[in-house]
Amino acid sequence: MATERERMKIVFNIFWPLAFSWLFMAVDNPSVSAIVSRMADPEINLAAHGSIVYPISLIIEAPIIMMLSMSLALCKDKVNYRRLYKFMMTMCAALTIVHALVAFTPLYYVVVRDIIGAPPEILANARIGLMIMLPWTWAIGFRRFYQGILIYCGFSKKVTVGTFIRMICLLSTLFIGYFFRDHLTGAIVGGSALAVGVVAEAIYIGKVGVKVAAAYLPDGEEKDLISWKELFSFTAPLVPTQLINLGWMSLGSAAMSRMVNPIASLAVWPVLSGMINILRSFGNACNETTLSVVAKEGYYTVTRKFTFFIGLFCSFLYLLILLTPLGDFWFINLSSLPPNLVALAKQALPLIFLIPLVNAMLNFFQAILLAGKKTSGFLESLLLFLFLMLIIFGIGIKTQRWEGIFVILFGMNIATTAQMLWTAFRARSIIRQFS
Repeated sequence: MATERERMKIVFNIFWPLAFSWLFMAVDNPSVSAIVSRMADPEINLAAHGSIVYPISLIIEAPIIMMLSMSLALCKDKVNYRRLYKFMMTMCAALTIVHALVAFTPLYYVVVRDIIGAPPEILANARIGLMIMLPWTWAIGFRRFYQGILIYCGFSKKVTVGTFIRMICLLSTLFIGYFFRDHLTGAIVGGSALAVGVVAEAIYIGKVGVKVAAAYLPDGEEKDLISWKELFSFTAPLVPTQLINLGWMSLGSAAMSRMVNPIASLAVWPVLSGMINILRSFGNACNETTLSVVAKEGYYTVTRKFTFFIGLFCSFLYLLILLTPLGDFWFINLSSLPPNLVALAKQALPLIFLIPLVNAMLNFFQAILLAGKKTSGFLESLLLFLFLMLIIFGIGIKTQRWEGIFVILFGMNIATTAQMLWTAFRARSIIRQFS
């Protein structure tokens, strides 16, 4: 039997390619913000991209984002692989139609102007960016499905290669867009970069994933095929969970639009949210890492300890940004924010002090729920998160005392901690199976 040290080494070897993949993905939006902030009308275009184009695209793709966890948990053989593939393609087609309706029809103004309440100055730029992002959802669903296959079959390093390809294509598109900055808006360049990057990654991951599935998944038997009823039962709590998990960002944009100094908060938000995503990236990888091994004897304690250390590491990175010149480098040199926005961002940064550690532990307990097929706990914890965020948003709008960016970051700190605690509570019965 393997020792704890040997198990820890195995867990680390699974973790690090996934962590770098999450890190590369987290760098996407900060890279876009860094270029957009150096083009014409940076405040308008940062607000258009970071508070309209990106959040709405995330909401639309939300129901398909769980395909990685689904394929990792359910694609144990070729018969189930084929069923999940049909399910994924159907959902991708339906969500792409939704995206087209929002971007290309008068529904855009209903959603962005009337519901979100975006300032009139950013409407035109945001709509063009949203149109360009049309391939986003299908590419995300397709590549996450095959990423789950690759991780399950032991090819997690291929996931990192795919993400590296995505970054190269994204950065190349950004630099080309910046070269033609006299003819293009920042919202156009940002949307194009994200779309090109994720499509390129999906092509690579799909090509590799199809070969791995054919070579490494057992044939399986019809008696082991997951029924449509079981599939929808597994999926049903995950879809609204992801809608809330990603959709609250648009609620945040809508709330900030109704608070003090809205355009400044909307412009700072993509820069700060990009930093937060980087700080959370290593903790996010703990989800797939835990899910890969936790059912094996002796791995529950190891993955729990490993996740806690990763959370501490993420907290250390946060403190470096908060207390050293790294913060100035991020806001001034990298993001090129004007002085008034730098001051606002630095004042808001201390409000997320719990997020790095709490996020890592949240991903650990979510993996336990997935391993035990108790996905209802996901929805319960997200509803708690949303409830607390809405209360805090309401206070901010009612009082009109603080810039929206302060309210949204303070809310994240409180609501994410409550979400983690509830997820841990719901995972207790499943933990007994593994510990």
